[in-house]
Amino acid sequence: MISTNNTLGCLPKAIARNLFIGTAVLILSIILGGPKIYISLNAAIISFCLLLLPYIAITWWSIWALAHGKKSQSLVTSGPYALARNPMYAAIIFILNPALGILFRSWFLLFAVIPVYFSWRACVRNEESDLVLKFGAAYNDYAKNTPRFWPNLRRLNPFLFYGTAGILIFLFSFIFLNSSALYLRWVVFETHGEIVYDKPAVTPSVSEPIQFQPFPVSEPQERADYNPSDNAVIISRLNIHAPLVSSVSGTSQKELNEGLNQGVILYPGSARPNQNGEVVLSGHSSIYPWVKTEYGQIFTLLDKLQAGDIVSLVYDHQQYDYRVTGQEVLNPGQVRISETDEQAIKLVTCWPIGTAAKRLVVYGELIK
Repeated sequence: MISTNNTLGCLPKAIARNLFIGTAVLILSIILGGPKIYISLNAAIISFCLLLLPYIAITWWSIWALAHGKKSQSLVTSGPYALARNPMYAAIIFILNPALGILFRSWFLLFAVIPVYFSWRACVRNEESDLVLKFGAAYNDYAKNTPRFWPNLRRLNPFLFYGTAGILIFLFSFIFLNSSALYLRWVVFETHGEIVYDKPAVTPSVSEPIQFQPFPVSEPQERADYNPSDNAVIISRLNIHAPLVSSVSGTSQKELNEGLNQGVILYPGSARPNQNGEVVLSGHSSIYPWVKTEYGQIFTLLDKLQAGDIVSLVYDHQQYDYRVTGQEVLNPGQVRISETDEQAIKLVTCWPIGTAAKRLVVYGELIK
């Protein structure tokens, strides 16, 4: 990079193109209602602020280096320019643009970094032609030894290079193996301008339990909580309506997996919904793509449940409604069937997504 009377270089033109691409992509995202990044507004703001810190640091470091080079009108090769020829531009492309994509919770805007990159690259090439004319062989030598945007980590620090490469390989493998669950967690289409999990849970009155009837009843029933459907788990907040599998008798991993692939299992040894005690349910949070089951991500969004949400079970044609009271993350060995005479429910799934390191546990109580 140089310090000349035209200090801004290709910056105005590149920013104008960047703004045009970003605006067009954002308008398209609004028209289509997504895909939106499935995180809360608070999480988006915090992530944006965290990314803004390195962007500001790199920008001011670059400006400081340019200011010192301006005095001698010489080629600036110190500071961040010793690592990359265009560090300030790289910060805009690879930090500020993704940060704005996260702030607007727009996948389109996040991946717009690809056309934005090529737009900046075209502008930078024109700028580099001027630099060659001004500095000749000095700039050519500088360009040969210094990358355009990204520092050469392998030359800078081999340990850092191979460590970064290993992390990237792991991330790509993890995303591939858990693609369905991650898509469910991080991608949502919303045409009404808001994401549902931004809304607080509506807590129903104890005296007015929710009567969820997934299928119409065509004949008089003896009880108000009669439900003609097969055994099922119904969680309206998460759009879950899955079979309740009560036939699993053993606790070997093979037996549990066979049951989990058929729906949500009633864990062996726990109480039945029509009994006193704790009903323990378990479902997949993620599963490998080669395992063929439509219930591989049934509990992927289980952590989105809030106190006051309703979990309904249909068992032997009777409906049991439970109010969520809380949740926690435990080690696998800490999850046990509670000894209680109260009718309660516990929903369990592997956590974090794609691992079996912990268990996410959601608790609820029967609405009487």
